[in-house]
Amino acid sequence: MRKLLIVLMVQFWVFDVLSQEDREKVFRDTRIVNGHSTEVLPKGMMKFIISHRFGAVSSGVQQLWGLDNSTIRIGLDYAFTDNINVGFGRSSLQKHYDFYLKYRFLQQRKEGGSPVSLVYYTNAAIRTIQTPQTEDLSFTNNLSFVHQLLLARKFNEFISFQIMPTYVHRNFVLDLESNNDIYSIGTASRIQVTKVLAFNLEYYFNLPDQLASQYQSSAGLGIELETKGHIFQLNFTNSLGMIAPLYVAETTGRIEEGDIHFGFNITRDFKIGARK
Repeated sequence: MRKLLIVLMVQFWVFDVLSQEDREKVFRDTRIVNGHSTEVLPKGMMKFIISHRFGAVSSGVQQLWGLDNSTIRIGLDYAFTDNINVGFGRSSLQKHYDFYLKYRFLQQRKEGGSPVSLVYYTNAAIRTIQTPQTEDLSFTNNLSFVHQLLLARKFNEFISFQIMPTYVHRNFVLDLESNNDIYSIGTASRIQVTKVLAFNLEYYFNLPDQLASQYQSSAGLGIELETKGHIFQLNFTNSLGMIAPLYVAETTGRIEEGDIHFGFNITRDFKIGARK
């Protein structure tokens, strides 16, 4: 099995090098709403990303429809190769530090070659908040891990679709009803409206009987604006968390009750080293 994996990885790399100019960009950015897309940064590029999620719109005028409260994640991504990205981030929600690795096996081609893009994504996060529930926990108790396969296809100039089988493991769960292991099926789509405007949709369906009744499936709508050097993503989602252990396993917002959070992702890409 190990030899087979090595052979497959070499074949994917050779194929990738031979046809880089024929790559199909399925999504415009490496993020969709909360989750990752199959897109990766090219070798030597660094991405600085700031993500905000405000309070619930249902909080009303007293809280300025949620704008008085916010959570934030600041992250930095880097591409070691055209197929391997790594990243680090700090979230204010539960004071998480997270690290991720993203490896692209396949890239969709415009003519011939692979009809889909396939990416493996894994994340490790450490919760550092101190509460009566967590103050006596060890370092390992506060760890959580995520594994995802991201499979996507761009069908035409207007429609892209992605499916995301997801596994989340938390070493310690804060309630007595939820499982440590959570299995979820994520889906996402992108609808191109104009050259610079697109809509992103994202939904994670959690398999039954895994979580306590207060937790909901994560859903989101994104409005994506592209300018030179920047991509602005304006989002509406029932999730406050911006890393998978939180938005997959700990989303509490009920959309039918107005628990929708406005937020945004702002990114800036930099080239590290000499330009070709």
